[in-house]
Amino acid sequence: MENIPLMPMKQNFLDDMRLWCYDPDTHEAVIVYNGDRENFRMLDPMWIVNMSANDISKLFRHDIFDEDKDAHQALKFQRVACYCFYRGIHAESTWTLKH
Repeated sequence: MENIPLMPMKQNFLDDMRLWCYDPDTHEAVIVYNGDRENFRMLDPMWIVNMSANDISKLFRHDIFDEDKDAHQALKFQRVACYCFYRGIHAESTWTLKH
């Protein structure tokens, strides 16, 4: 298999993001927007891999909010965003470009 199947993601949709946090009830990362826009929920940290470079940069610049008891789970989302940012992995990249 040459490509890993990933969830299709909207691209460049975090321009008006206010923050992101971990929801321990649903075990999802929740992106909260400014204004009346509906929150976006991510069930799997690997969904971040298929976001645009712009969106990954936005997640990288904002630490995820979580309660101390949920830090281990929340940091999985943060780590994937950091890894993608530093390695140049995003929806428009190819593995042969930098690896």
